[in-house]
Amino acid sequence: MAFKKLIINTVITTIIYQTSCFSFQIKDSTHSKQENNYPDNIIFEAPGQNPEGITFNAISNIFYLSAINQNPSIITVDIDGNTTTFSNDKEATSRSSFGLKADTKNNRLIACTNGPKIGNINIYNLNNGILEQVVNLASLLPKKEHYQINDLIVDSNNVIYITGRMEDAIYKIDTNLNASVFFQKDGYTKPNGIVYHPDGFLLVSYSHQNSTLLKIPINNPEAAEAVLINNYGFKGFDGMLLNEVGRLVGVTFAPDANGNHAVIELKSDDNWKTANITNSKKIKQSTTITQVKPNIYYVINQDWKNRNAKKWTLEKVTFN
Repeated sequence: MAFKKLIINTVITTIIYQTSCFSFQIKDSTHSKQENNYPDNIIFEAPGQNPEGITFNAISNIFYLSAINQNPSIITVDIDGNTTTFSNDKEATSRSSFGLKADTKNNRLIACTNGPKIGNINIYNLNNGILEQVVNLASLLPKKEHYQINDLIVDSNNVIYITGRMEDAIYKIDTNLNASVFFQKDGYTKPNGIVYHPDGFLLVSYSHQNSTLLKIPINNPEAAEAVLINNYGFKGFDGMLLNEVGRLVGVTFAPDANGNHAVIELKSDDNWKTANITNSKKIKQSTTITQVKPNIYYVINQDWKNRNAKKWTLEKVTFN
């Protein structure tokens, strides 16, 4: 997103809210209130899909959903629950897909894909689902036993950053599609959700027993430091995004003491040295989140006990 060129009166429908993407910067303290026709639940049939990642394309008004199972392809789902197969590479290169991003600026859908000893970024044409590039990330860390290319974000210069959960690494893919290991540090394991902040840093959720929200300057990753969260026992986020008022919204990685999952909103007044919880809403179990309008989010209700389920639900989340 070209944050420096955006202005307050930008037409809202041209702004894309992604799994982990901040669309424009407003120092507003309240959520926008908009009437909308988005349903509380979007129920759709996709046998065996088991979606782990989601992204929304506000131009076409459709969701893209990944498939943690190897066989199903990436699909699209519209507001009425109609589904269409998106990716056309099932026979040749089908892999389990995780995090997704509809990068409309560059007309591409970017997908984290995994398989035995395989960890790739697949880049598809956003118009027709043709697989245009595959970037091999596993080759950067050949001694690792397992790979899980988990989530991704694109910064304002079109550079892609990716979390490697099982590798304890964050990767970088530049505009020439050259890949490198961007960040690894002892004590920081299991990176999961990732967002880009237009002030030039990443926020990454390390989700494990000692979960941490880490701020990583893009120009000086060695200066990374943990964000102090004042009034919330942070247990890690899975999918997360930066919303239109600069707040971090994430799906809890682990349930609370009562077994509840939630979408949590965090706010920072000091450029993410510290943060406070501002909103919370209980949801059914989910791994990821996307935003379609100000204060309108959707999460996927997964059933990990039944990977062959036929029906799936997108649950709308709003804060009061």
